[in-house]
Amino acid sequence: MKRFLFLFCLILLIPLSLFSQQAATGAGALRDYVGLINQSYHPGIVAIFEEIKADLTKEGAADAVRVIDLWLSGAFGSGFLYNDARGNLYILTNNHVVEQAHTLSITFERQDGTNRKIENLRIIATDEDNDLAILAIPAGGTRPFVNQGLTLLSRVVEEGEDVFSAGFPGLNATPLWQFGRGMISNANVRFPKSLLDETLMGPFVQHTAQVDAGNSGGPLLVSQRNAPSGFAVVGINSLVAYNRQAANFAIPVSTVRTFIDRSLNPRPDTFRADLDQRLEKFVEGLRATKAVYPHIAEYLSTECIGENAEYAIEEMYAKGNRTVRHDFITRMVNEGIPQAMGYAVAWTIENSIRSPSGVIRASVKEVTASGDEYTVIFTVNNGEVSTKWVREHGNWRIRSFGTVAAGDRDLINQRRREREQKANLRIGDGTHIEVGYAHLFEKAPTAIYASLDFYNGIAGMHLFTSGADFIAIGGFVGYRWGIAADNFGFMPFIKLGFNYYIDKEYQDYEKRAWGMGFPISIMGQAGLKITTSYVPGLFLGAAFQYNIFNMMDSGYKNTMKMGISLTVGYAF
Repeated sequence: MKRFLFLFCLILLIPLSLFSQQAATGAGALRDYVGLINQSYHPGIVAIFEEIKADLTKEGAADAVRVIDLWLSGAFGSGFLYNDARGNLYILTNNHVVEQAHTLSITFERQDGTNRKIENLRIIATDEDNDLAILAIPAGGTRPFVNQGLTLLSRVVEEGEDVFSAGFPGLNATPLWQFGRGMISNANVRFPKSLLDETLMGPFVQHTAQVDAGNSGGPLLVSQRNAPSGFAVVGINSLVAYNRQAANFAIPVSTVRTFIDRSLNPRPDTFRADLDQRLEKFVEGLRATKAVYPHIAEYLSTECIGENAEYAIEEMYAKGNRTVRHDFITRMVNEGIPQAMGYAVAWTIENSIRSPSGVIRASVKEVTASGDEYTVIFTVNNGEVSTKWVREHGNWRIRSFGTVAAGDRDLINQRRREREQKANLRIGDGTHIEVGYAHLFEKAPTAIYASLDFYNGIAGMHLFTSGADFIAIGGFVGYRWGIAADNFGFMPFIKLGFNYYIDKEYQDYEKRAWGMGFPISIMGQAGLKITTSYVPGLFLGAAFQYNIFNMMDSGYKNTMKMGISLTVGYAF
């Protein structure tokens, strides 16, 4: 869910009692026209977090479960009623309020607590550039309290004119009705997207009426006595400048009118030309020398994201670097779950088409139609990738891309099998205990070898013995690698350690020769362990050990110089 930045403001008291009464009456009636929009996520996205929530519940992480429940409850924003010349009712709001939603609802709430909730709103069209969306109310279901929408202002607003905001900003993730008052501080403003992007955004109407997270999509209004609600729409609240005092921005009603006309009167004869333009922009963005998955994410449909999110996250965490994973978490916190999932799917697509040299050379090879769906074949780095494009909310978007974003459950199941297989191999960090046969050249042709090592073999202890007359016990440091190959795992290792000897033959020698040595040696060992996922934890090992330095009396020749060992063990 989008991170909410809460700004607690006091509504300015208006000394004129007559105007204050009119405003209160108008605000009460206004509630019938402005509603709370809730979105739910695609079942594929919900399933991911339900699985995570189940694991956290087992671990007793109640706070983390509560956070996920809040996320799964969906993001929310505001919207308001509009009716066309034929009297058909629609909902107007921001694109970012409804983008990537699987289902949408709107709730109208009166001051006495009475409410009406309308489910299964349908997105007719969106405008990503101007951040607008228009939704249809399903026929035959629950209807709003009123049968008409808010009036769109037909005149030009003036700076200094009183304006009002209405909507449902959040308080601790709970949306609450808010009616605010301010004035227009700039009737027509444009500004760059960022310090690094000088592309102008706008025009906007800048004003000082209260706008907090959750007000997005709600109307900016002026008082109009002859309107049924007592107000007329100046624009749709969309942006807040957090580093400025009371600098809020609404999309002007002139832009809204153009969007409504285009959305309610579509021209199918232009659809193919629109697709060609989208494809041109898509290909152009792929040629950038930097990471292009944020660009790809802008073209993904909600179904593409929902069906491929689980596999994409698996791929991203398995193959992506730390920067990519950090970017995913940051976007989830700042932009919301569906947007972050879109970035994960887009990263998977980029990873599948980027060449080893880091270059993406892409062009459109063929475009063919089949009903409302187009198949677009791209030539990418001398190869071909087949994609499906559909019209979603009035825009052409990617339904599937090659094999990595085709909604194929086999890919997800394969990744799960690989994860389970790797876990069953137990070739990662862990404790190994093993015992077996050792042949110690020139010392003991038959001996028992046992070893215990921790954390990839970083430290451990071992034992050689051929009976009570000869025991070598010691410790070591080393490292063990894990190499997976389908259902088999290979673990080469190296060790460097010491042995302390309890050797009756050496003790007798020292008594005879008045020796001055110490029953200690420095030894090295290298070997290989082999395991299988069919019997998790069980492994077979083979090793060669060699005494690098011996502190025993140099006159004693029957030392443990080198040996081999064959063992069977278990990995915890």
